[in-house]
Amino acid sequence: MRPPICDFCHRDSRDHPEVEFSLVSFQNRERLEQPGHPEGLLWFCRDHLERARALSHLDSHEALQRMREEG
Repeated sequence: MRPPICDFCHRDSRDHPEVEFSLVSFQNRERLEQPGHPEGLLWFCRDHLERARALSHLDSHEALQRMREEG
């Protein structure tokens, strides 16, 4: 599993221990049988978490694209 780094703004939990991070599961989430980080399971900092959750019905790539377009 990757460490908590916001997939939208790239804020890293190791540099910002005061910031909360959460995982969001999108439509394209894979289930992995071996170690690693599943596709479609992304980390978001508290600033981007609400918007990411609102887009969780989408594929993770489409959700990130929409978030970038919205600014």
